Amino acid sequence: MTGRDYLAADQLTVSGCSVSSPEYSLLLKTKIGIPPPRPQLVSRSRLLMRLAEGASGPLTLISGPAGFGKTTLISDWISTDDDCRRVAWFSLDQDDNDLVRFVSYLVAALQIVEPGIGRAPLSLLGSLQTPTPKALMVQLLNEIVDVPAPIVLVLDDYHVIEDPEIDAAVTFAVNHLPEQLRLIIATRGEPKLPLPRWRALDRITEIGLEDLRFSDEEAALFLNRTMGLELDAESVKVLETRTEGWIAGLQMAALSLRGHLRVEGVNHLAEAVETFSGEHRYVIDYLAAEVLRQQPKEIRVFLRQTAVLDRLCASLCDALTDRTDSRLILTQLEQANLFLIRLDDHRQWYRYHQLLADFLRVDLSAGEQAALHRKASAWYEANGFGTEAVKHSLAAGDISTTVSLIRTHVDGMLCRGEFPAVLAWLEALPDSAIRVHGDLAGYKAWLLYLRGRIEEAETYSAPAHTAEHAGIPPTHQATLLAFQAFLAINRGNPEKAVVFARQALDELRESGSFFHACALSLLGHAQRLSGDRKTAVETLSQAMQLGQKLGNHLITLDALGNLAPLMYAQGRLREAMLLCCENVERYVDVRGKPLAVAGLVYVPLGVFFYEINELDSSRRNLITGIALCQQLGMVYYTLMGQRSLAKLQHVSGEREAAWDTLTAARRLAEKSENPRRWRLIDAAAAELQLREGNVAAAARTLDKAGISAESSSEFERLIYARLLLAQNQPRTAERVLNALETAAIKEERNGSLITVYVLQALCKRAAGNRAAALDRLGQALSLASSPGYRRVFLDEGPAVAALLPQLRHVAPAFVIELLQAFPREAVPTPDALAGPVSKTQLEILRLLDFGLTNQEIADKLGISIGTAKWHLHQIFGKLQVRNRTEAVTKAREQGLL
Repeated sequence: MTGRDYLAADQLTVSGCSVSSPEYSLLLKTKIGIPPPRPQLVSRSRLLMRLAEGASGPLTLISGPAGFGKTTLISDWISTDDDCRRVAWFSLDQDDNDLVRFVSYLVAALQIVEPGIGRAPLSLLGSLQTPTPKALMVQLLNEIVDVPAPIVLVLDDYHVIEDPEIDAAVTFAVNHLPEQLRLIIATRGEPKLPLPRWRALDRITEIGLEDLRFSDEEAALFLNRTMGLELDAESVKVLETRTEGWIAGLQMAALSLRGHLRVEGVNHLAEAVETFSGEHRYVIDYLAAEVLRQQPKEIRVFLRQTAVLDRLCASLCDALTDRTDSRLILTQLEQANLFLIRLDDHRQWYRYHQLLADFLRVDLSAGEQAALHRKASAWYEANGFGTEAVKHSLAAGDISTTVSLIRTHVDGMLCRGEFPAVLAWLEALPDSAIRVHGDLAGYKAWLLYLRGRIEEAETYSAPAHTAEHAGIPPTHQATLLAFQAFLAINRGNPEKAVVFARQALDELRESGSFFHACALSLLGHAQRLSGDRKTAVETLSQAMQLGQKLGNHLITLDALGNLAPLMYAQGRLREAMLLCCENVERYVDVRGKPLAVAGLVYVPLGVFFYEINELDSSRRNLITGIALCQQLGMVYYTLMGQRSLAKLQHVSGEREAAWDTLTAARRLAEKSENPRRWRLIDAAAAELQLREGNVAAAARTLDKAGISAESSSEFERLIYARLLLAQNQPRTAERVLNALETAAIKEERNGSLITVYVLQALCKRAAGNRAAALDRLGQALSLASSPGYRRVFLDEGPAVAALLPQLRHVAPAFVIELLQAFPREAVPTPDALAGPVSKTQLEILRLLDFGLTNQEIADKLGISIGTAKWHLHQIFGKLQVRNRTEAVTKAREQGLL
């Protein structure tokens, strides 16, 4: 199940696909539906009161061995609760030892009582990196804070949980549980949670084994009313004492006594009671010798053949027993109270009591179990239960079928982010089976790599490339190629990654699968890193569209997070901003607050707001984006946000805050094994040092980081060019910039050209070539004015401010806006700015004073209207004005009229 899973009135939606199979829908509901109350149950008022009292605190823990009525107690409390509490229920099993699966079902359970909740944590799933338990719980609890009425969440059978990540998630949740959520955990043993600390803090209510034992009165009600016996008080006392209040033991005794009653009559009941022992080991033997022996042969055979199932329905039982009347037998077993537990109100899905199932399975030979598991696997596969099909195929030891099933379902599992589950499948297979199947070796290597088990991953990487690939479907061969592309990127070889990713896409063609989206995303990343930014834009656009189609938020926004800066570099600033704003609005939770995945968009959006000089908006978006990306564990995006925030803080006069931000970024970068991230922060630090005039420090920073004119990163080379300029080496700096200009022109990156032209203008100004400096700066203004690039000029300070007034004619309104944005002291005085007005321009000023139009001026002077407009722009620039009226006014002030 994924973030798009929710229960509707008559069907379940899984992974964006509607599933209308009654068996499928009802089976899933049995995990997240409240078990129906059992008929003629013994209501335990003393424990119901404890549960009600416990609901006022964060956690109620109900702990006791199998057969002590934990689930029945909670179900009874829910059905008799006068406060009409909203209850979400999650019945756990061994397959839930997967953080992604656990959170998916948890949210599905909560959505039954609070539709729409959980979009935030589920948006984190489905990426190549499983989010942390804390990140998932923070997102979920933040949503729960705003629900209109409290919710009680029940986690039943928690003893099956062995995954420390799930324990960590539950621990974090209990430690930070809002008032709107209360938790009940039912378990056979003490869970691996910080119970002593919670006890000391009075955050837990406990109902233990001694509380769960039946009292004499409860035992009498159970034996005589629920089980239909008529025992005297002394016989009840004997049974209660010998079973020590163990409900399952009393039930087994009652079943046996009913058999004696039918055969021997009431006179022998007391004698039968005396022979009963309540010891657990003996009870199991007693069950075999008495209870099962009393059943008809066909019932005994049915029980043995269906014992391998965790959950049962009539159709599944028919498949295992070759019968056609399993529904009738299940009904008889339920009516006989023979340890069959109904899981839904429709009487379609059941399970055996664990004690009965354990005994029945022990009695099966290995061959019988394997045959039954194979039948179960075939039924589950035919009915759309891929996970269960693989589970039974593994239990049967059927390697070839398991390999086939994994190949069938791996794409869907990975698309939903269930990486731990797939890895568990692969680890359950014999190692020899993995190594002879190249695609399986590739999956295992990839998943181990993502889990940080690098050395182990490498041992499967080689077999993935060298194993026999005959018989492997093309889509799985493509997965191997995508994995090779992934490794190449992480090993700093994007050119090689491009080759592998293209080969993967050739195999996948237009499959529209999860790995198709992955391969597109990897190709886009590799193209960007290898310098082919123009093609990367097209590739990442396709990845984003496919991610949206698949409903995979992380693939979508990761592609957008890389696409937007490339659009910015192309000069498409407004288009990039619009795309980011649209997605920021789209990716919100039920409260309208941003999903964590939106951090991938908030960071570039903050950069764009900075560029258009909306610094308050930039700050808000960067701070939000950094916080969200930290929740996601997205290091690269966090670093990009911190680099930009530090620059913003610095230009805002907050120098200490800027260096604090960069220090935090450096610590984060140093935890990474990626040198590119270290250099990113070093280059940002050198930029701030240059802005402070500390040229020597900047030189040391860049030298230590290995940043030079030969660096592959455009950002690093621009910083190096600034250093050369600050060192009074304008011609050397210009050579670096000329190489960047050539590449930017070739790739049609107008956004990059703006920065290059501005720095080239400063180089020419420093070399004493003012005319060439004006020409370069004019080219930058021409490219920047329409999309609105501003900080690229403003951040260069007085050197650019001194040149701008003579370039009003290029973009009058834009230049005036820039001049007004500079500090007053950076802009020369008007007198110093006014250039000489030619004779023709003086005549045009006089005609303007008479109110003539452009066409009338052109006719009067015998020039074209285009020439007249050019002269007007020159006049506006020389007088530092924006329109005709201001030009006439300024001309009068200057004595020109």
